[in-house]
Amino acid sequence: MKAIVIHGPNDARYEEVPVKKPQDGEVVIKIKAAALCGTDYELYTNDMVYIKEGLCKLPMIPGHEWSGVITEVGPNVEGFKVGDKVSGECTVSCGKCSFCKKGQYNMCINRTETGVLSRDGAFAEYITFPVSHLHKFENISFEEAALIEPTGIALYAVMRSHISPLDNVLVMGPGPIGLLAAQIVKKVYGAKRVILSGTRKDRLDRAKGYDLDGLINVREEDLVERVREITNGEMIDTVVETSGGNSTLEDIKKVINPCGKVGMVGFFGAKRPECDWDSFITRDIAIYGSLGSPNVWGDVISMLESGKLEVKSIISHIMDMKSYDDFKNAMDMMVERRDNACKIILKP
Repeated sequence: MKAIVIHGPNDARYEEVPVKKPQDGEVVIKIKAAALCGTDYELYTNDMVYIKEGLCKLPMIPGHEWSGVITEVGPNVEGFKVGDKVSGECTVSCGKCSFCKKGQYNMCINRTETGVLSRDGAFAEYITFPVSHLHKFENISFEEAALIEPTGIALYAVMRSHISPLDNVLVMGPGPIGLLAAQIVKKVYGAKRVILSGTRKDRLDRAKGYDLDGLINVREEDLVERVREITNGEMIDTVVETSGGNSTLEDIKKVINPCGKVGMVGFFGAKRPECDWDSFITRDIAIYGSLGSPNVWGDVISMLESGKLEVKSIISHIMDMKSYDDFKNAMDMMVERRDNACKIILKP
């Protein structure tokens, strides 16, 4: 099969690789759609923390947001058959360690991560995958199903933020995760008020159909004053931070109420944002990290298939991937934010 293979810093190749024979509990899947993510770019440049810390070994096929159709079933597989439409989790856990036994399999000490950590991903014609972390879907498109994974990331981040229906909620960052999180807070959690903030008008415009209570372009408006106006002076009870921006923590300090909650899912990478930690400590602010999407895939698929949530609003481009140039052009479009790029779907 043909696949994108990362060999080193800025060294990816579209090359022939074998389809892995399915082992016990595994199936082979024909990839129908795979979405680009910022993590894919960090892997391409080798700036990804797993590579820097020596945890991720190259060469590797990237791609962790995907959907496809089962074409071959390995030994001892139950509940799946050839022709099933499926998508798989990024985190593939061992099921045996203490974290797995507690249901916290996103923290599995033996985990692999699809297209990210010690497991080949979906920028390929086929993927061989364990059914233990595979999920079937029926009445959404392959393009939509490729975004089950980021929708799960957003849902888990919102869950970790401990939002109540009485909360005024600020979602920071109108990237794909922020757009999905804002939808979830409004449509699923029914928070009192939901505000989305960011620096890009085209991204904020994608949220106009979500019935949010406010959209704030922080390049053109004062965050604090607009939050005060939208909330009638009540300010913010919960923040869902998806941007990983340098000013994030200082901005949160200015708008959050005492005993507020902060869910953090945006990676900061090499950035080291300033923070007045005493302000968080003395006002009893709770901060929750969020990694992955454990135990939410069934709920995400149900909400997408019922129309409770939608992902079409974040898909900006659907493109063929038949060469390295196709992959590189899509990657550059995402990084340079050309042509209002938001979520780019590649079709191997």
